[in-house]
Amino acid sequence: MTVAALRDRHVELLRQHRVADGLVVGRGRLGRGDRYHTWSQVAAEPVPARLHRLGAVRLRPEAYSVAELRASQDVLDEQSGELFELAEMAGRAVRTPFFAGVFPTGSMNGLCRPMPGTGVLVLVDSGLLHLVPDVLKIMIVSRSSFGEAPLLEPPFAAPALAEVFNAHLFGNGAVGARALPDLAGQHLDLLRLMVRRATQFVVAHEMAHVHAGHLLASWRQTDANTPVGALDMQAVGWPREYEADRLAAGIMLSSLVGVSPWERDAVEPYLVGAVLLVLALHEVVAVLAEATGLVVPFAGCHPPPLLRIQSLVEYLAEHLRTSESIAVAADLATWLDDRVPGVLEWLRMVDSQA
Repeated sequence: MTVAALRDRHVELLRQHRVADGLVVGRGRLGRGDRYHTWSQVAAEPVPARLHRLGAVRLRPEAYSVAELRASQDVLDEQSGELFELAEMAGRAVRTPFFAGVFPTGSMNGLCRPMPGTGVLVLVDSGLLHLVPDVLKIMIVSRSSFGEAPLLEPPFAAPALAEVFNAHLFGNGAVGARALPDLAGQHLDLLRLMVRRATQFVVAHEMAHVHAGHLLASWRQTDANTPVGALDMQAVGWPREYEADRLAAGIMLSSLVGVSPWERDAVEPYLVGAVLLVLALHEVVAVLAEATGLVVPFAGCHPPPLLRIQSLVEYLAEHLRTSESIAVAADLATWLDDRVPGVLEWLRMVDSQA
């Protein structure tokens, strides 16, 4: 029973659902392709052209790109070593062979797939791996930070987010939004930190299920509304989902062990922000999906996002160095919530165009 065997099962599942024939190592480098080159270009093209481009995502979704899937898998692979170390530090080490593989599930949660005689395969949605970094990048550049003016004019934040959520909701995990400009310096450091911890939290939540033995009392649940048809996952019930959130948060907080008080004060708010952002995105996606008539796969398998956030905040409040960390996270969530009406307006305009 090895991780290599789980990697093979992952590729087999990709083939069965006709997503990709394989993920060849070293094939994950992507070309620059269609992208914004400067922040002044983002969401600034004429409205008809923009609506046409966003509508094309709904009418002609692209095929799954092996290079894109490989790049996303590389992200998961690169983070896995540190994540296992953090779990060990938190006393939550997983001894069962465990592998996180990219897959177009259409769900904001990782899906646990026990493989008898092999281990546990966790499917992490390819769309989620697009959504998290894009939303965070827009959030960072459209807010004043590090004593600098926003790189993206605040009025363009909602239309930029609309493109990202349009691709997530209608691109089936195969289509990402037009690539955003690169960041540098402190902006880039902050983006990397938050994307890393947000992605790791998703996988750590599934690791927590394995560590806590939740899968032993689980049951199979099938949803036919995924981008690739019917998929199975192991449902464990809401109480165990709350527990897994708390255990995963504890694993993330282990990354602060041994750092200086000054460094912890600087990093902790954004670590907490990244963890809670994952659940905030669950809520935003649910709201947008309902408004546009879409169904989010496996939505009923977890508690409502707002209840998960409340439960997790109660846990974090007892384990943080300063309560200001939660205040920073709340500010980020409020910023996102305030732009949801603008995002909805754009999605409805695209719907009319389509």
